[in-house]
Amino acid sequence: MNRFTQYGILLYLFFSMSLLYGQSDYYWSGRQKFQLKEDRQSIAIHFETKQNEDQLAQSLAKLTTLSNYEYHPFAQRLILEFNENQSLTTIQRYFSTGTKSIAYARQLPDGFRVWRTHQVVFQPKSNVELDRLSEFWQEQKATIQQSEFGYYSLDVADIQQVTTVANQLYESGLVAWAHPDFYAKKTLYNDPLYGEQFQMNNTGQVIDRFQSLADIDCNAPEAWNITTGDPNLIVAVIDDGVEAHEDLVTANGTTRVLRGFSPANNGDGTPDRTGAHGQSCAGIVAASHNNVGVRGVAPEVQILPINIFIGGESTSQLADAISFASTNGAAVISNSWGYDSCEGRFDVFDAAVREAAQNGRGGKGCIITFASGNSFNTCVEYPANLLDVIAVGAVTNQGERSNYSNFGTSLDLVAPSNGAAGVRTIDRMGGLGYDGRNYTRNFGGTSAACPVVSGVAALVISAAPELSASAIKNILYTSAKDLGQSGRDNEYGHGLVDAFAALQIALTGEQAGYCISRGESVQDEWIAGFEIGNYANSSSRSVYSDFTNEVIKLTHGSTYSLSITPGFSAEPFEEVFSVWIDYNQNEQFEENELVFSAGPTSESVTGTITIPVGLVGTTRMRVSQKYQTASTACEIFAYGEVEDYTIEFSEDDDNGGNVETSACNAPTNLIVSDIADNSATFAWEEVAGAERYEFRVRVLGGTWIDFNDLTEASIGLTNFTVGSTYDAQVRAICVDDVPSDYTPILTFEFTLPTTSYCEARGENTFYEWIDYVELNELVNESGRDEGYGDYTNLNATVERNSSPTIRVSKGSNFNYTVEWSIYIDFNQNNIFEEAERLTDGSSDSNNILEGTFDVPANAKLGSTRMRIVMRDDGGSDPCGSFEFGEVEDYTVQIVAPNPSLHSGIASTNTTALAELTTSIELYPNPTSDWLFVQLPSLNKTTTIELYNQLGQLIQTIPVQDTIEKIEVQHLASGIYFLKIEEEVLEWIKQ
Repeated sequence: MNRFTQYGILLYLFFSMSLLYGQSDYYWSGRQKFQLKEDRQSIAIHFETKQNEDQLAQSLAKLTTLSNYEYHPFAQRLILEFNENQSLTTIQRYFSTGTKSIAYARQLPDGFRVWRTHQVVFQPKSNVELDRLSEFWQEQKATIQQSEFGYYSLDVADIQQVTTVANQLYESGLVAWAHPDFYAKKTLYNDPLYGEQFQMNNTGQVIDRFQSLADIDCNAPEAWNITTGDPNLIVAVIDDGVEAHEDLVTANGTTRVLRGFSPANNGDGTPDRTGAHGQSCAGIVAASHNNVGVRGVAPEVQILPINIFIGGESTSQLADAISFASTNGAAVISNSWGYDSCEGRFDVFDAAVREAAQNGRGGKGCIITFASGNSFNTCVEYPANLLDVIAVGAVTNQGERSNYSNFGTSLDLVAPSNGAAGVRTIDRMGGLGYDGRNYTRNFGGTSAACPVVSGVAALVISAAPELSASAIKNILYTSAKDLGQSGRDNEYGHGLVDAFAALQIALTGEQAGYCISRGESVQDEWIAGFEIGNYANSSSRSVYSDFTNEVIKLTHGSTYSLSITPGFSAEPFEEVFSVWIDYNQNEQFEENELVFSAGPTSESVTGTITIPVGLVGTTRMRVSQKYQTASTACEIFAYGEVEDYTIEFSEDDDNGGNVETSACNAPTNLIVSDIADNSATFAWEEVAGAERYEFRVRVLGGTWIDFNDLTEASIGLTNFTVGSTYDAQVRAICVDDVPSDYTPILTFEFTLPTTSYCEARGENTFYEWIDYVELNELVNESGRDEGYGDYTNLNATVERNSSPTIRVSKGSNFNYTVEWSIYIDFNQNNIFEEAERLTDGSSDSNNILEGTFDVPANAKLGSTRMRIVMRDDGGSDPCGSFEFGEVEDYTVQIVAPNPSLHSGIASTNTTALAELTTSIELYPNPTSDWLFVQLPSLNKTTTIELYNQLGQLIQTIPVQDTIEKIEVQHLASGIYFLKIEEEVLEWIKQ
């Protein structure tokens, strides 16, 4: 074999010989994979020792394209930002001595920059001994240490391996979380004066020439008649430092500012010369009522300052700030800062927040507030978007959302700030700070709103210290003044924080209306279906669904069947299901009103409930699905959903209640068999005493389709779709039409016996292997896979008649020439045919190679296989084994192109369309609201028949034009068929 033979590049794919910029990688956090893109306009340099800043400045002056830099002396790190891409080799020439590493920055998908440090932070699972993880740091010769707050960190010598080590740790399944300890830039959201403090008491006064709207405030004076705060209660202000001030003292003049913490240098939490932001935030929380300066919401509490703006704090050091606050007695932790990103997250920080929120304050949980951000965004920035915190937005003194204030689904409360008039609060004493005179009139942003809520929370805890964090949050949310749309909305959250109303509820326990409960994320799981008696409701994902307009009649003394079906976007998770009915109608869900509980399970759950005798009137029912553990009736939790319904207790049972005892047994052994083409047969054991059976089937998470009056213990159905997943159930109907319970749901994927793809592999990967593949959203960096890598769990989406770009590269120990052959099974017959070969070219480069290929206009829609063969013997066969090289398989989803509203047709008259159209077209496909059907010609005798996947006719539509617009919003998700002049077309409802 000649290992140096050169080959030409043929067919569709042309490989560029230059290394592409922008190579991507990823990290894991919160069960999600976050893609990272290399950013060559920014570089982090880590030094072995602390640097002379004057000498650094001389070196930096030589970098003509440098736009910004930061030096972090305590982290021995230099961050460089440029106006154009840079070469690491070029930059390193200017810092040739004492350099530990030099590496490019990374970008999150929204462009937010992060920089790797040499540390990986992780937390082993509770049942995993640390020794089982030793291979991960021994191979890299990394050093390990445990933080005083419980997590672990690895110091990895090679910064290029940091992300790899973190991902290998997480993907091992042995750790709860693991990720690089990134550095990322944080952003500060950016009593003679009491009469101007509209956030405390808004009387309609004119401030800064802006007319206020009366009562747009937190009702502080009314609350102060109840409490001004417990002198022993501690509020931590995590910011740029707080120091002693004449307006942060006790009645005898003693400072209420405690010794704090600065994680970057183990300092005491005081500000440096430029710090002022934290001081102003502390004044809003706790300024004294002493006829000096301004007034704070909770003027008796103590302030614990934590300075996270010394410079260069990593994600783990920010986690340490939260942990320090919690372990040093803080009941409330106030944060008027965040990252300018709504997308990223870091488990080491999230874990610290979760621990403080759930177990701080002696096990009752700390209240943690975060400003929502000042970026004019329709999303709440991280970390304010975390489940365990209260996200606070800003409104003006006129009651409107401040235009800069970020809002969205994660917003919880709003509080008064600027946007019109400025906020009055304390400043640094003396010449430092904003205004140089102890107080400022121009503070603002969500930074000023957040400490208002922190102060109100401190008052509530002072008045009712026995309350849990969950209960306090519910009190704050339900007592808030509703602004904007009725109920919670994305602009104002639950509303304007109200200290007086919150204290009334905390002290009396009397709450107006039902408590709040919801999930925070339904990205992975949600309630897809709920049934009780004859009532059934299928719903889409929503963290909370108010179905109280649905009145379900239940008769006292009757027994009802009940079922809850979870929906999953991908893999199923273990869920716990709970149902409450407020029997005594006091607008509270009490312990004895939990009527059903099941799980954890990833399957649908069924059961029965019996309504107590003697109940009349209307009340509320709450249905909850929570990941892994049972929820309480009043809880905001991470993953899952809550639904509320109205129950009317009735004398007459018209909702499937069962007061008889003559129900026969439910059928058993429901099976599906004889799957062929698009049909299947279902059978079950006959039930003694059954007069007939009722069978139902649906696309997973969709709407049930019923088949009643079955006299046999089997049924054959057609029009299933290969690759789709279905649910099925059956029940027996007994004497007097009394139904049995349904069988447990049978979930099955409709698949046909098929010929498997041929096998292919390289026998030796010592010399070269495939290390990078990129096609649209599919990005995979891999190592040696022993000759074959099965990556069919990774998907790339391509459109018919498009020309996407594919990128590949090889890893090698020697610079040998290799042959690349790439196939996509466009006709989905499980055979890689010659016409489906995209490239037959060679290269000796280790760089990323790229090229485009054409997706045929007639490629079959759906999921198919892509095979990449890299070998050095000149062969291109997609099957079989060969000596040197590697094979990788991926999944490709082929979709129809999105329609264009400007297709280039000058006229929309039917003649022009008929000339340009040769067949029936459907678009968009899949769709969620409207489906357009384009016909070759107009014949008003033509009708369009709409069928579901089981062959049932749903709707007949008369044709009015050559482009017919059909509304499908009312249909459940699934696969449907249109029949037009005997031609049948398939489309998908999302």
